[in-house]
Order: sequence, then C-alpha cells, then structure tokens
Amino acid sequence: MYPTAILLLKLGKRSFLGALLLISLLLGNTSNAQTSRKALEAKRKRVEREIAASQRILKSTQNKKQATLHQLSTLSQIIRQRQELIENLEKEVVATEEEIVRQYEMLSILQEDLQKEKNKLNETVKKAYKTRKSGREMAFVFSSKSVKQAVRRWKYLRKVSDYRRFQIAQLNDQQIKVENALVALNKIRREKTQLLIAQEQERRKLESDKKKKTSLVSELSKKEDSLNSRIAQKQKQMAQLNAAIKKAIAREIEAERKRREREARRKKNNLATSKTPASTALSNSFKNNKGRLPWPVSQGFVSQTFGVHKHPEFKNITLQNNGIDISTTPGQNVKAVFKGTVSAILSIPGEGDAVLVNHGDYFSVYSRMNSISVSKGQKISVGDVLGKVMTDDDGKAVLQFQVWEGQSKQNPETWLKGR
Repeated sequence: MYPTAILLLKLGKRSFLGALLLISLLLGNTSNAQTSRKALEAKRKRVEREIAASQRILKSTQNKKQATLHQLSTLSQIIRQRQELIENLEKEVVATEEEIVRQYEMLSILQEDLQKEKNKLNETVKKAYKTRKSGREMAFVFSSKSVKQAVRRWKYLRKVSDYRRFQIAQLNDQQIKVENALVALNKIRREKTQLLIAQEQERRKLESDKKKKTSLVSELSKKEDSLNSRIAQKQKQMAQLNAAIKKAIAREIEAERKRREREARRKKNNLATSKTPASTALSNSFKNNKGRLPWPVSQGFVSQTFGVHKHPEFKNITLQNNGIDISTTPGQNVKAVFKGTVSAILSIPGEGDAVLVNHGDYFSVYSRMNSISVSKGQKISVGDVLGKVMTDDDGKAVLQFQVWEGQSKQNPETWLKGR
C-alpha cells in the first residue's frame, strides 16, 4: 500500500471513539441531571405561587384591626411554604454544583481529545505534504500496469483525501462542542449565583415571618377566653349544619333503598334489565377516584384538618371538624369535585349556605358559601360551579368541605389529589 494511505489508516480511531463514548455517557448523565433540575425548578415555581396565594389570603384579613386565629394559621402556612422553598433551593444549589462538576469533566475530555486530534492531523498533513512534494502520489498512479488499475489508484487517493477532510470536519465539530460546553458551564455558574441570592432572600423573609407570628401569638394569647367563646359559637353553628347534613343524607339513603326495592320487584317480575343501577355505577366510580378528586377551589390551603385536635399554638383550644377548612381568597368559585345530583341546599346562620351533592353511596358537602348557582335535583358534572366562597366579618374566606360514605364521615384530604 502507498505510504500516505498507510499513514492515514494507521491513525488510531479507538482513542477518538472511546472519547466520544465517554462524552456521550457524560452527556447522558448531564441530561438526567438537567431533568432533575427542571423538576426542582418546577417545584420551586409551584411553591412560589402557593406563597403568593397565601399572602393574598393573609392580606385580605390584615385590613381588619383585630388579630384572628385565621391570620395565625395563614401565617403559619406561609412559614411552612417558605421552609419548603428554602429546602428546594438548597437541593437546586447542590444539583447545580454537581452539574458544574460534570460540565468541567466533559470540557476537560473535549479539550484533551481536541488537542490529540489536532496533533494527529498535523502529522497527517506533514506526511501528505512530503509525499506530494516528492511526486510519489503521481508516481503511484502512473506506475499502474493498466488504465483500470490507474483509475482505481486515483479513486483510492481521492478517498484518502476525503478522509482527511472528514477528520478536519470532525475537529471543527469538536471545537464547537468545546465552545458550547464552556458557554453551558458559565450559564450554570450564573444560575448557581442567582439561586444562592434567592436562598438568602427567602431566609430573611422567613425570619421576618417568624417574628410576625410570635407577635401575633402574643396578641392572641391576651384574649384566649374570647377566642374560646368564638370557637364555641362556631362549633354550635357547625353542629346545626352537621345535623342538617345527616338528616339530608338519611333522606337520600332511604330514597335509594326504596328505589332499589322497586328495582328488585321489577327484576322479579322480569321487567328489569341486567344493567347495573346507575347509582351503584356512580358509587363505584366515585370510590375508584379516591385520592384523585380535584380541589373544590382553584387556590388555597387546608387551614383546619379533619377530626378533633388541639390548636397547635393554644393547647387550651380544642378544634373539631367533620371535614376540612380550605382558606382561600375572597370571591373564589366553588366547583364540584365529581359528577352527581344536588340533594339539598342548606342555610345556617353564620355559616352561609351549603350544597350537598349525591354521588350514589357517597356525598360531598360544600359549606360557607353564597351566590349559589345550582338548584336541588340538578345533575352536575365535575368542575361545575356551585357558588362562591363566603367572606365573613373578619374578611376571611374559608370553604368547609366534607365527604361522607353513607352516614360515615370521611377525611376529605385522602380523597383529594395532591397539589
């Protein structure tokens, strides 16, 4: 074989391919890291939106001079959200630092391989130049025994030349990769700086919120007796609402029992089809969506959980809830969490209006509402607007949401999907 061709074909490809393989692995890890960072960024933005919503809720009640437990619960929620945001920022900083290390490694490999390939190309060009200068390439062609062989040798030399151009193109491409890696590295450095600044700002805000909370607790502690009195009054109103709800549910259960008895008689007389009763299908559908039901309001947080429990700040205050309280901004639309039929619309002094929706063997209840936009017996679909959240004299808007299986109270949080 001709010396120039031998030289070119002896150029080691394994080192180049190995570097490419290592780079591809690093790029794969970087891709996974970027996906992880995107997930953290998405969570950070979600928490930031939640904090903004909670701050709007707090602002709606701060216009009132009187400090309230609702203000305290909202401020506590903001503190929890801000702590979650700071933890997320810390994870983002760590993920960014890890990505910087990976970018350094990739850049180092690219630069090292680029230099090796440059050295190889320089050697190739030198050898090719010497060969051309001595005229050995033309001698290689003209020393052919036939025209056919001369054509083959000429084509071969053309391929050798094409390979050299390919090698140059590869080097140019690698040079671009080096430049891009450097740009990406600098971008990540800037992002890390911005995250550290945001983290420090959130820490300062958190300290400020904690001081506000301490001040609010101190103010409320001075009037714990009046708070207990107001809570007792609210519990009395809720007891009236719960009694009305149980009575309405009992009527629905009795009506459903009679309806099934009629179905059984029709089936006995061969008048019924084998089709599953609509109420049973609806019940099963509702049950199968446990943990996936949408929230009844578009924004807000659980300010009081299900069941009986002591207040987190005032141990002498006991709270009882047949559902959950969702604090939100005034004027929020209340939406049905599942399809069904409006069984009852109830009105309790001090608690506004309540809508009871039948889902077969299950019921959802939406109370502390006004501007009711549905009527008894109306068929509704998931997401249909039932009315608006009532704003009380303290300026707070809190939806009371309940879920019942027959006459058994359920914890609504286990039915709603996570946010």
